[in-house]
Amino acid sequence: MQRIDKYILRSFLGIFLKTLGISIFFLLMQMVWKYVDDLAGRGIEWFHIVKLMFFWSASVLPMAVPIAVLFAGIMVFGDLSESKEFAAAKSSGASFYRLIRPILIALAFISAGMFIVSNNLIPVANFKGENLLINIAKQRPTFNLQPGIFYGGIDGYSIKIGRKNDNEIYDIIIYNHKERGKGNHSLVTAPSGVIKYNEGNKWMEFILFNGNSYQEYELESKRSNNREPFLESTFEKMIIRLDMGSYAMGDLYKVSRSDEYNMLNVNQLNIAINDLYKKYRKRQNEVSNTMRNKFFGWKTNDSSLSSSSEGYSVKNRIGQKYLFRATNNSIHLAQSNRDFMNQVENEFEWRRQIIARHFIEFHKKFAVAVACILLFFIGAPLGAIIQKGGFGLPFVISVLLFLFHYVLSIIFEKMGREWLISPFWAIWLPNIVLLPISIWMTIWAANDASMNSFNRLRIKFFNLKRYFSS
Repeated sequence: MQRIDKYILRSFLGIFLKTLGISIFFLLMQMVWKYVDDLAGRGIEWFHIVKLMFFWSASVLPMAVPIAVLFAGIMVFGDLSESKEFAAAKSSGASFYRLIRPILIALAFISAGMFIVSNNLIPVANFKGENLLINIAKQRPTFNLQPGIFYGGIDGYSIKIGRKNDNEIYDIIIYNHKERGKGNHSLVTAPSGVIKYNEGNKWMEFILFNGNSYQEYELESKRSNNREPFLESTFEKMIIRLDMGSYAMGDLYKVSRSDEYNMLNVNQLNIAINDLYKKYRKRQNEVSNTMRNKFFGWKTNDSSLSSSSEGYSVKNRIGQKYLFRATNNSIHLAQSNRDFMNQVENEFEWRRQIIARHFIEFHKKFAVAVACILLFFIGAPLGAIIQKGGFGLPFVISVLLFLFHYVLSIIFEKMGREWLISPFWAIWLPNIVLLPISIWMTIWAANDASMNSFNRLRIKFFNLKRYFSS
């Protein structure tokens, strides 16, 4: 490997790793933003939060790595072009294809590594992350204590708050229905309060201020139309202590979910898809046999049903006395069959969507590796045409192309889940759309394109737009 190859490769890897770290950070912040208020200061140990963020960080890699490859390509060749090193290399006989050769080796490893990560690391991270999140929600009731919604995760109580600020809560309503079959026999309301965990999180205390308490009393004998008597009282401070032993002592890492499509590798997805197809066809046969029996009775090849003369004699056989009943029963049977078919149609639609999600996840593991290669052949040519101080327009173009690819991926994936298009094409069409763009830009950069080429293209575009608008 020549010195220029080492220089280009070292520059690319350095920028790639820095951009990858920044991309992971910003993408991860978007994921944890909606949970940060519930996770911080709620009695959850900091290392559990760190583990959860680590698991989540793996799920953003399919988006972060292509971004890093794109920006690394444009920045490396942009620096070479802006400092005239690119022109000097070309004057010595090194073409654009020759200069990208060392990066292609690194890119092959990055793409292969991305596939390995998508196939092996991300399913495990999704598995552990989702189970950790579920178990935290189960074991820390304040995690699910949302304003305006009754929370019944604590046995024997229904709790509602108006708003909260850290451990401070406002507009509290607490129903006590610990005695089964007697409904809510105790009610406590308060305008403000504080949630407090004791050491070890075995108990959780609701410290309420300036509230009211209502307690029903059951009479030994009363008439059915009499109302239950109740006792109303006011308080300046009330402490309601809830036993959280069943929540706090549980295993945060126990398995609650393990069969989600995003928790499976390629081999597991292939097995799951075959199993889902078998169940789908089996269910189709069951429904077919059921409807055949409903419409044709116990014999599907009864020759008497094909006789037109027998069909007209049914009315006479029934008689006028039972004709109305038979007609009414037939109407009800038809309605029942219609409802059954609607139910079956919804069931089959759900089964097809499950199969589509597994198909999409299967192909996505390969598509993300290919996307890294395609985006490099967009970023590198854009960097090669940069002149001094000309980073702005190529960066804008690269961002727009990435967003274009990302939006296409979201749209087509949604269409694939609904079987509006094949799940295969739903994943691969964004890359197929990007392929001719990357080839054209690579050839363009190899043919000594410059920013002037972009300017001429922009002028032609606006002239064409002005022509059609006139």
